[in-house]
Amino acid sequence: MWNQGYNDSSMGGGYTQSPGGFASPGASQGEKKTRTRSQQIVPCTVSQLMSASQAEDVFKVGGVEVSQVTLVGIIRNAEKAPTNVLYKVDDMTGPPMDIRQWVDTDEAGRENIVVPPGTYVKVCGHLRSFQGKTSVVAFKVRPLEDMNELISHMLEVVHAHMQLSKAQTMMVTDAMNQSLVPTSSNIIATMGGGYSGASDAAMNGLTPHQSQVLNLIKACADQQGVGIQDLKLRLKAMSLATIKQAVEFLSNEGHIYSTIDEDHFRATDNE
Repeated sequence: MWNQGYNDSSMGGGYTQSPGGFASPGASQGEKKTRTRSQQIVPCTVSQLMSASQAEDVFKVGGVEVSQVTLVGIIRNAEKAPTNVLYKVDDMTGPPMDIRQWVDTDEAGRENIVVPPGTYVKVCGHLRSFQGKTSVVAFKVRPLEDMNELISHMLEVVHAHMQLSKAQTMMVTDAMNQSLVPTSSNIIATMGGGYSGASDAAMNGLTPHQSQVLNLIKACADQQGVGIQDLKLRLKAMSLATIKQAVEFLSNEGHIYSTIDEDHFRATDNE
């Protein structure tokens, strides 16, 4: 189900994961100044929304762009005005969040009924910020039919952000892979093959930096292995400290071992 994307039929919409990562529809040709908002509905917690970074009208949670969100919590307070209802919704992850739902003044239907405090609800709406205060403008606030929905929502939050963050990481890793250009004739002579850091990271659980370092060491056929300085020449976008941290981790985990000195390494599966 999760590979199909999150879909809540009671709220409408869902988030989808495209082959390139978090799908964000771009502006059509001829509309360079027009930005299309992300259309995914991403399950979140109050603490995530409160700590979301903002650049102009774009919100990001952990590097993932969010616009339409769902959250589940209990209503602590409800204030009805002529044109809207302001709820304070608490999901226990942070202070109660403002949820504003506009009402249709021309119709006295169910949508205009105020959900009373003490009710657990599921909210679907757009994340907004006004004068430095983050809130949600809701287009749906409905009471939970089953308290299992609360647990289900928290699982959806974890899974959705893991999936979307993973897609973002793979995009960044691919970009770093394309920037790797050999700068040493010795490395060119002794190292062959390309870097497949994105797929390796997904398979063995390493970070992109660790996966890059391990792949370069694996590609070396020299018995004395690869030196730290050779790695630095190849990985220009990575600091020496980061390379050393990756080497130390890979060595401790048994992926590589030192050869002629403490600065040269070979991969254990090259034996």
